[in-house]
Amino acid sequence: MPRKDLLASGQRTAKFVGGVGEGEDLHKVSDEPRMEFVPEPTAAPKRKVFRPVGDVLLIRRNEKPVSPLMAGVNVEKEKPLDGLVLAIGPRVKEFKVGMTVVFGKWAGTILSLNGEEPIMVHEEELLGELADEEDTNIGVCCSPAGV
Repeated sequence: MPRKDLLASGQRTAKFVGGVGEGEDLHKVSDEPRMEFVPEPTAAPKRKVFRPVGDVLLIRRNEKPVSPLMAGVNVEKEKPLDGLVLAIGPRVKEFKVGMTVVFGKWAGTILSLNGEEPIMVHEEELLGELADEEDTNIGVCCSPAGV
């Protein structure tokens, strides 16, 4: 019984329907030029934008706690309780975009947006703003020296 695979049996040439091929050039069985496959470029997906309404703020959690007061929080287990304000609703009075704010452990709703997970928080859920000492008028009870 003759072998079905002539080239595997050691023959250098084989007759194909499209012509004769030899050795390494077996893929060139036709004289017609081949078209190279060029994938069509796909448009990048558009990024979504969230515009809060009412007294809602959009906040991105900080990677690590900014405040030394929160240094006792176990960073590996607990999510940080402070973040950067990304967007504010029209009825927000006390906070502005770019502020670092502190919020409660259970405050807000997580929103999946463009691969990130910012949280939506109502203004009354925020506990306050984190700022550098020279930017604030902190009273005696909160000064680091305790004087």
